[in-house]
Amino acid sequence: MIQVFEDVSLQFIATGKDAGRYKCQMLQRDGTYKERITLLALVKLTLAPAPPVPMNSTVRLKARVFPGYAVAGGTWLTPADVPLLTVVPSPGTLLTKLPWVNHQDNGLYTCSIRINGKSSKSEYNYTVTVQVDDNKVVSIPGIIYDPTLSTASLSQSAVTLSCPSVDGDYVRVYWWCSNCQNSPPKQVFLSDRWRNHVASHPKPHLQLRGPSSPGAGGNLSFLLRPKLGDAGRYQCEVFLDDKVFGQSTTLTVLHGYAKSSSSSLDLTCAYAERSQVKRVTWTHIKRPNFKLPVRAVIGRLTISVPLPITPKTAGKYACTLQLKSGQTVRYVYTVPLTPTERPCCGSELPTEASTDYYSGSPLPPAEDVSVSEPSALLSALSLLLFVVPVVAVAVGVLLWRRGCCASRRNVDVERTLSHYSGEVENIYENPEDLRQSSQHGAVYMDLKPTGETDVYKELDRYDPCCG
Repeated sequence: MIQVFEDVSLQFIATGKDAGRYKCQMLQRDGTYKERITLLALVKLTLAPAPPVPMNSTVRLKARVFPGYAVAGGTWLTPADVPLLTVVPSPGTLLTKLPWVNHQDNGLYTCSIRINGKSSKSEYNYTVTVQVDDNKVVSIPGIIYDPTLSTASLSQSAVTLSCPSVDGDYVRVYWWCSNCQNSPPKQVFLSDRWRNHVASHPKPHLQLRGPSSPGAGGNLSFLLRPKLGDAGRYQCEVFLDDKVFGQSTTLTVLHGYAKSSSSSLDLTCAYAERSQVKRVTWTHIKRPNFKLPVRAVIGRLTISVPLPITPKTAGKYACTLQLKSGQTVRYVYTVPLTPTERPCCGSELPTEASTDYYSGSPLPPAEDVSVSEPSALLSALSLLLFVVPVVAVAVGVLLWRRGCCASRRNVDVERTLSHYSGEVENIYENPEDLRQSSQHGAVYMDLKPTGETDVYKELDRYDPCCG
């Protein structure tokens, strides 16, 4: 029923069909018209499921405005006036959700609507009451699982854990520890898209990937840099209204390390979550057939490289773990060649082996290379001096002549030669016999003692450093 008053106002009980524009026209005595157009927008609030709401259900709060073009924007607020994520699924509709509700969600929720055009108010607020029934719990339907995934990773390396390809309301991740027998799963991540809430357990810590924030929607995934103890089974559950989707991933972690003793360098690779492992092996990368002692226990494989490191045992060693699915992951350790003491030109090489087996580039393996030790060379020279003294003197004099200046600076050489005197010095005391027995073209020289020792040197007036 429409009533017209002296102030030219209109009052009526509106229904859902009365939304729209109303025009008021006024005719003045001079024949002119005045008119005013007013837009009447109706708001319909809905709450699902109907109260009292069962525990653990997903509540949907929706405000629908007729006509839709009247709405400029709007936000749903909690009883504490905290904004909730509000989306516009269609023109004039403002929607928010409360996933996994409990008694803490009871209260008065407000939808604040901003309208287009001129009005005496910039915002209009409408409320709805949410009441959760603690004695009634919603039955969760069976989880719809994607195919189970199996993956392996080196410790501290990045690995991605996927969630179902669903733009859900609420996400939970559970972890079953590989070494925790008969223990319940631990919730390690929770994401509430609508309440804009994210909670992550410190161990293991999952870093959210995919959307920039939980409220952005889209498929979720997680980045994990696992330690050995973070292996196990991860299950991601995505709630969308009354449905639940799940993705399970079994993660095997490989961790390698080295430990040195007085006799050997032990290389160990440990692995956790063995249910998916097919085999684990240690090999020398460039010499796969080279075998070393191996010690194996459950979840750990160790080889021993004897010290000091030789060209045969130096190089890169790889511990390769293969899953039943065929995926492989490899830990590589470089064993450098131990330096040995080799005199050269008066200098000495360090004999102490490096303990930093991770630094520097690996030395190439020296296969089929014979290494002559200084002591063996000296013994051979000693035998030569005693058996063939004349040749030894000639060679020694020739070397002395070429290295005269250096002989003064290298006392060790003089002492080494003096050690093999005896019969040899009798040869130097009879130069005339040598001159007579020498063949044509031989070089003659005069020798004199150097002092207290029994070493003789050549007198060469043309050599300034031997004068």
